[in-house]
Amino acid sequence: MVGLGELAVGGVLALVGVWSLYKLSRVAVATLALRRRSLEYPGTVTGGEVVTVEGETVVDDPAPAADQLFDCDEAVGAYLWRAQFTDAGNVTYDSDRGEFRQGRDTFASGVEAGRIGVATNGRTLAVDLSWLREAHDAPALTDIEVGNPARNVSLPAVLTRYVWDSAYAHLQATPGKCSGEGLAEVVNLYREDVHTDGFAVDARGIPAGQRLFVSGEIRVADGRPTVVGTNETPLLLSDAGRNGLRRALLWRAARYTATAMLMFGIAAFFLS
Repeated sequence: MVGLGELAVGGVLALVGVWSLYKLSRVAVATLALRRRSLEYPGTVTGGEVVTVEGETVVDDPAPAADQLFDCDEAVGAYLWRAQFTDAGNVTYDSDRGEFRQGRDTFASGVEAGRIGVATNGRTLAVDLSWLREAHDAPALTDIEVGNPARNVSLPAVLTRYVWDSAYAHLQATPGKCSGEGLAEVVNLYREDVHTDGFAVDARGIPAGQRLFVSGEIRVADGRPTVVGTNETPLLLSDAGRNGLRRALLWRAARYTATAMLMFGIAAFFLS
């Protein structure tokens, strides 16, 4: 007979396995969308058309708070971000910067954007990242509340769906970061006396001139063609080109498959 302890542990592990399969399904959606869309350089576009292009990023308006997160000469038009608190008992390797640092626990993630576009074939297509925010139910950076115990809860990475880890966006070329002190005027403090020493934000940006791969549906507003994402046509974004996104998706698929198999196998052991 299975005891309550074994039942609880097995149930939690099975839940992690199910969530890993959900993440794997998102990777499958992105992979299928990528395989079905071929790179093209259209001279003209119409509303509702699905396009896949690669070109240089054009920034008309920089993203909010980008100057506080990125130390680069070019304007940053959009970026993914994650808000974290330091974990004193943990050290991790930062692959973005190639260095070890004190571990951090993520409690929120989102995407910020100004007005950006991709210049290709002699014309510029605007890019709207709002679908990424909606698909992951991501908050705005200005809406996060630092120091609120109810909102600053960190869950294991396998149980989250942060836009930072989105299968639809692969940004690596331009990392950014800022300490809590530098963002004290941007985020909301739970109380005026909340200390921000252990709070920080990591970011991955899209600066002007960055080579960018974009795929999505064309929406025309005021005569301006814009690449957007929809549930039927997910927005795909990569600063490592089509092949870079493909490799990232293959890695995610392998990781989520391995996690699901391991969790289900251990859960079966506890429940048997």
